[in-house]
Amino acid sequence: MIWFACGTLYLLPYILRGNDGFDLPAVLSHYSVSAVGLGFSFLLLGLTTRFRTMGKSVGFASSALAVLLLAGTLAAVDIALFDGIHAFFGREHGASVAYAVKWSGNFAIFVSQYSLIAVAFWTLETLEAHRLQQWELQEARTQAAQAQSLANRAKLSALRYQLNPHFLFNTLNSISSLVVTKRNADAELMLTSLSEFLRTTLAGDPNAPQTLEGELETIDAYLGLERIRFGDRLDLSIDCPPSLRDAQLPHFLLQPLVENAVKHGLAPSETKVSIAISARAHGTELVVAVENDCSVCNASEGGTGVGLRNVRDRLEAVYGQDGRLETIQREAGFIAIVRLPLEFPSE
Repeated sequence: MIWFACGTLYLLPYILRGNDGFDLPAVLSHYSVSAVGLGFSFLLLGLTTRFRTMGKSVGFASSALAVLLLAGTLAAVDIALFDGIHAFFGREHGASVAYAVKWSGNFAIFVSQYSLIAVAFWTLETLEAHRLQQWELQEARTQAAQAQSLANRAKLSALRYQLNPHFLFNTLNSISSLVVTKRNADAELMLTSLSEFLRTTLAGDPNAPQTLEGELETIDAYLGLERIRFGDRLDLSIDCPPSLRDAQLPHFLLQPLVENAVKHGLAPSETKVSIAISARAHGTELVVAVENDCSVCNASEGGTGVGLRNVRDRLEAVYGQDGRLETIQREAGFIAIVRLPLEFPSE
């Protein structure tokens, strides 16, 4: 388009004169030169693309040299085409002017045109390279995020499957204790309840979140197993506002805390032990506390057991620094406090 416009512009003197009729040799000459100039422009584009890979200084110098060579060549082509076409039609082309003067005039015109074209090509190549670099960077970030997401899912699955054997081991130990103490009917009932518990709680996606209400139902089902063993010695209280029942959290997150309260608080005690679960919203944070009041509780403050360590690791994997577990050893009892972002299922 640029070269066609230039060819038309060069014809304006012929058009404005208007008394010589249609000057076919002039039209053919100017548009022939424009066509050659267009071809040289594509050549310059290819050269500019290659020169950009040589570094800024070398590439710029090489592009400048290419502009000079192409402009000089086209200046010579312009003279040859004009003389040849006009000679073909038996016409003289302008006054007798020295070749050097003609060439230098053409060279001055073409070098300015090719300089503008080279700058435009260089700018477009730079912008395209920057856009491609940004796209590749975004793709790398996306792939890294996907890889991190897959790694987190694998980690969560591993933690969940680590937790399941831990839970089963503790429960089977409870059943074994019932058998040893000749409580065979209770042991059989506990086995049946365990089978039902596993069927309803462990069949789903281990990485899928569930509501706080669903987690509390899981805890109640688990304590149903332990009540067979401990009877009236186990007392449970749950304090959860209705507005938080649909709050989301990782599946099976609170059960290990309740299991620890039973194992370290209720099992060593000969008296009744109360386990209290409370949930509160503190701004954008969900806070759930699991507490027991056993005077002989032997859980350590650092929480070195599998259950507490597993809860900490899962909170970190899902929420990063926004999810954490705090433990408090008291003179009479132990408190585990879970803090995580307050989230609800999307509509």
